[in-house]
Amino acid sequence: MLMALGVMLFVGFLLTNTVSYLISRNSIRKAILQEELPLSSNNIYSEIQRDLFEPILISSLMATDTFVKDWIKSGEQDSTQILRYLKQIQDRYNTVTSFLVSEKTRNYYHSNSILKQVREDNPADEWFFRVRKMTPPYEINVDPDLANKDAMTIFINFRILDDAGNFLGATGVGLTVNAVKTLMQNYREKYKRDVYFYDKEGQLLLHSLGEGAKENNLLSDHNVSGALQTILKRIDKGEKDVNLSVVSDDGALVNYRYIPELEWILVVEQTSDGTTPILYQSFTLNFLISLVMAIVLLGIIRRTVLRYQRNLEEQNQQLQQKNGRIEEQSEELVDANRKLDALHQEKDEYIGIIVHDLKTPLNAVQGFSELLQEQELDPTTREYVDCIASSSAAMLSQVDDLLKLTELESTSELNIESLDPVQTIQGVIPQYSNPAQAKDINIETRFPKNAVRVLANANWLSSSIDNLLSNAIKYSPTGGRVTVAITESPSEIEISVKDEGEGLSTEEVARLFRKFERLGPRPTGGESSSGLGLYLVRQMVHRMGGRVWCESEKGEGSIFRIALPKP
Repeated sequence: MLMALGVMLFVGFLLTNTVSYLISRNSIRKAILQEELPLSSNNIYSEIQRDLFEPILISSLMATDTFVKDWIKSGEQDSTQILRYLKQIQDRYNTVTSFLVSEKTRNYYHSNSILKQVREDNPADEWFFRVRKMTPPYEINVDPDLANKDAMTIFINFRILDDAGNFLGATGVGLTVNAVKTLMQNYREKYKRDVYFYDKEGQLLLHSLGEGAKENNLLSDHNVSGALQTILKRIDKGEKDVNLSVVSDDGALVNYRYIPELEWILVVEQTSDGTTPILYQSFTLNFLISLVMAIVLLGIIRRTVLRYQRNLEEQNQQLQQKNGRIEEQSEELVDANRKLDALHQEKDEYIGIIVHDLKTPLNAVQGFSELLQEQELDPTTREYVDCIASSSAAMLSQVDDLLKLTELESTSELNIESLDPVQTIQGVIPQYSNPAQAKDINIETRFPKNAVRVLANANWLSSSIDNLLSNAIKYSPTGGRVTVAITESPSEIEISVKDEGEGLSTEEVARLFRKFERLGPRPTGGESSSGLGLYLVRQMVHRMGGRVWCESEKGEGSIFRIALPKP
């Protein structure tokens, strides 16, 4: 009993602390997703406006500058003027390049010289003819920079229009990709989070993890996540203010934000909530406290039981001595036996009270886990909650078996009456419809056409059938069949429960009905077994004047039979 109580308390405290840990972790993640990540995203967005929007403003000023327009319309006579202008822009604003391409002459003016003439048949000049046809005033694109040894550069290409809206050319400035990557790495160091940029096609443009991130498997692939696909669909519908925070499949906390000015998607990722060590420390401390409480409680129970046991032994010794001295005094002997029976009953009642009181915390754990199962949880949390629910249900089943054992051993007078076994079986089968459906097990019944009756106790007969049917479902494989049948002989009614499980050897059948006996076969669905069920069935059937036995072979399944007398 002490071992069973110890296991129950250990599992109960473990489940309680686990549920507390999961709830705390989810609360912290929720706070990060709803508050911290969006705040970091807003701060990074503000810094992007400061760091990347300045080149857009510079390009806009160049495209609307009257000097540039007048110089183009006057025929581009003195190229040194525009080259000096571009040089001043580049030096003043510290850009990597500044340029102007004329629609009339197709000359590509750079801050140092005239680099070339753009042509429609040159793929490298495709950007100019795209800008020429587009409606928005500017675009941002990433291309090699001819004037900077073909270094990858982020260009802001701005359309130059005259007063009538005619296209005169394109101008703008450029930032090297490495410069932008440096800005992103600064964001990462400042906010302690990884930063990514994706375009409207879902392609990764830039990230803050530095060189070698892909080779070292540090780079997250957000392109395959459902959240990014959701963002892209909302953008396609014309939404501008798109912001979404989720927990990714690998457990990272991610915020997605659309930047309409750049037509990019900003992704801010935090690979861990940072609270795992703290929560583990709290979990360990709570569990150790619970373990100490359980040890103290078990010690108190052990001392109490031993005290009762010593009292029983002393009383029994005194009765034996008294019985030896006064054998002829039968009246006193009967009285002494009555006292001994009362003490035994008191012990059984005490054990029954202890086991009964354990049902309340176990029912609370099971009820709490069932409430959690109804919530929307991530896959890892749901797996933990399902484990808690199944474990608490198994512990409740073991407590019920202990209560039945206490009741069986304390019952002296049994009410035997004439019963309809068909009605009793039909009352038990619906209780196992869900477990049977979960394993795709078909429960068949075979009853005689004529009415039959047996002499039995209603509760004990129902409990015996309940136990045999529960075991048959436990040990049957998925997609199997369980058959409950009733046959009649001149003096008895036989009830049989047949399964298609693994079966038992002759040695295992011989040990089958012993108390706390667990054999080789294991439940096919991971269910638990207390080792008390079949012992209770044998005791109850024998007390009702019947017989119970098992017929089984390895690989052939098992048949459990109960024979009870007719009225």
